[in-house]
Amino acid sequence: MHNKPSFRTQKIELTIKRLIAEYIVTHKEFLIEFPTLRMEITDVKVSKDLRFAKILLVHNIKDIEFEKFKKKYTRKMQEIIAKTMTSKYIPKISLYVDEPYKESIKVQQLIDQL
Repeated sequence: MHNKPSFRTQKIELTIKRLIAEYIVTHKEFLIEFPTLRMEITDVKVSKDLRFAKILLVHNIKDIEFEKFKKKYTRKMQEIIAKTMTSKYIPKISLYVDEPYKESIKVQQLIDQL
């Protein structure tokens, strides 16, 4: 068997990525509490049964602040996905830091300093 995601899974991943990116750009209320926050969504992975989605991102705040951000805004992001998507199951999202991507950025910064 192949591990390539189906077209439907890819379409849902792209939809979630677009919706979360739109939320981050248009709803700036979190900047009051986290004024220096900058985020980049690197990837979205949806489970095969389409019930769960991992949103991988890179941010510039401390891990403790990111945990506060997750607790406060994940539900709002979930609501936007639920209102917009028209599928049998709406994936339950969870936010994660994309560690390999974050490490590659650090390595690139060190190389740039040489």
